[in-house]
Amino acid sequence: LPYRPPQHPHAPACREPGHPGGRVARPWLAASGTADRVLRAAVAEVEDYTRIMVISRTEAALAGSAVADLIHLIAELAENATIFSPPNTPVRILGDTVGKGLAVEIEDRGLGISDEPLADINRDLADPPQFDLSGSDRLGLFVAARLAARHDIKISLRPSVHGGTTAIVLIPLPLVTQPEPADS
Repeated sequence: LPYRPPQHPHAPACREPGHPGGRVARPWLAASGTADRVLRAAVAEVEDYTRIMVISRTEAALAGSAVADLIHLIAELAENATIFSPPNTPVRILGDTVGKGLAVEIEDRGLGISDEPLADINRDLADPPQFDLSGSDRLGLFVAARLAARHDIKISLRPSVHGGTTAIVLIPLPLVTQPEPADS
C-alpha cells in the first residue's frame, strides 16, 4: 500500500530514509507501544483531531511489528468518523483489553449507515477486495481492511446508540502484551 502522509501538518511522523515503501518511522514506538500511545499517535494523523476523545482503560502494549500499521489503520477509521459526522459532535475512541486481545471502538455521532451498505462494508472489511478506483469513497476503509489483514486484526462496523456508526477493531492476543506486575 502506498504511504499516505499525515493529514495534520504537526502529526508526529517522518519517513524512514532508505526504507522500501517509505514506511513511517516512529522511534518512540520502535519496540512496542502502549495502547494509549498508539491511539494518541493515530489521532495525531487525523485532520480534525481536536474533536476526538481518547479513553484507554489498559496498560497493555502492542507488538512493535504491528504498531505502524495499527496507527495508520486507526487513523483511517477515526478520519472517516470525523468526516461522516457533524463538525460540532465528538468522536470517541475507547481501548480496552478483552478476552481475545485488545478492542478499540471508534464511535461517531453522524447519521449512520443503512443496513444493506453496512453489510457490504463489513463483508469487505472481513475479506478485502482487490482495489477498485470506483469505490474511492471507501478508500480509507479499504486501506484499514488491508492493514488489518496483515496482522489478523478484525474490523467491523455497527450502528451506534447515538445514531452514528461504531467501528470495532479487535487486535488479537499475539499482538498484545500485558505489563509486568510491580514488585511490592
